[in-house]
Amino acid sequence: MQSNLESNSFDIISCAYGLKTFNEKQLEVLAKEVARILKPNGKFSFVEVSKPKNKFLYYPYKLYLSKIIPVLGKLFLGNPNDYKMLWIYTENFGDCDRVKKIFSKYHLNVKSENYFYGCATGIYGTKL
Repeated sequence: MQSNLESNSFDIISCAYGLKTFNEKQLEVLAKEVARILKPNGKFSFVEVSKPKNKFLYYPYKLYLSKIIPVLGKLFLGNPNDYKMLWIYTENFGDCDRVKKIFSKYHLNVKSENYFYGCATGIYGTKL
């Protein structure tokens, strides 16, 4: 959350699956930092697993993230601990709507998209 990267020096910034663990203050810091280090007209893109709003998809997806992924983590990687919190973080995070509002406050042109029927959401855009 702190860097000494040069201001206005990056054409593109992207991140996958890192937003769900950030609190409001950390998201503010991230948005401010993205705006600082991105060149004018530079692009950014973030994607995150999200809580689908569709009830028919919500429960199977919850089962998948909270039970199946930790078992697969144990079977293939030997450590399910990294995956046990995945659903808890996802449920608390919701989707990228809040992130979009925060990024918009920092002179970033922000758009959002749903992927896989809301199981993932993302924001993307440019620095004004």
